[in-house]
Amino acid sequence: MSGENIQGRIVSMLDVLPNSERKIGRTILDNPSMVIDMTASELSNYAGTSPATVIRFCKKIDVPSFTQLKIRLSAEIEAPIYEGYSDITANESVDEIKTKLLGNAYQSMQETVALLKEQRVETIVDVLVAAPIIYVFGIGASYLVAENIAQKWNRIGKTVVCVQDPHVLVTILVSAPKEAVFFCISHSGETKEVVRLLDVAKKHQLKTIGLSQFGNNTLTNKAEYMLQTVRSNEAALRSAATTSLHDQFIVVDVLFYAYASRNFEQTIEMIQESKAEVRKYEH
Repeated sequence: MSGENIQGRIVSMLDVLPNSERKIGRTILDNPSMVIDMTASELSNYAGTSPATVIRFCKKIDVPSFTQLKIRLSAEIEAPIYEGYSDITANESVDEIKTKLLGNAYQSMQETVALLKEQRVETIVDVLVAAPIIYVFGIGASYLVAENIAQKWNRIGKTVVCVQDPHVLVTILVSAPKEAVFFCISHSGETKEVVRLLDVAKKHQLKTIGLSQFGNNTLTNKAEYMLQTVRSNEAALRSAATTSLHDQFIVVDVLFYAYASRNFEQTIEMIQESKAEVRKYEH
């Protein structure tokens, strides 16, 4: 339960919550020590909402109950971890830039790893192990993540197809074999090409895995299996866009090493063989 950064999670979600749930979030952020001694009814009265709103709020921030929220919040108050993200400003030294970027990357990756539930990762590993082929897709920065997935799994003997042209991918998905997987990446969860391809994949009975930022978005609602990164508040120079890539890569890494650990002997054998072939090819 440590390292979940409930307060940071609430901060990141405030701008997309309905007004009644935002009141709950504001109350928790303003008075965390007071809230841990309240019942759901007392909190709702204090914030001017209803007990049902408190329950909805907990589910929005991926906490199963108000009791669990109080337990996690209590642990966080004793060892606070939320420091906020720092954006780059004019005329900063290279040392200041390095410090800020490293701090942002560390914090966001720590929060993202806390979001990854073990059972969810294990279930997705099961799906990938069973898949005869994996199709992966993303646009822009998300395409880099898609390529990373293809490079990793292809190297250990799992066939992954990474296609940049969505029109070509549509024709491939239509004739995909049974149990094939469509793995799509969209930080916002709203990239129209990704959502359209997801609809095609679902229509043709592919297993679908999505990777997006934390919160309620189209990809989260449509994909059969979801992985999420922490929701970062983007600033003027969008240093959070750099951070979001770090977050996506660490999610892929966790998934890859969980998969590799499950098939350890075969994975090591394939990596050694591919390294040997590359060396032979180069010389």
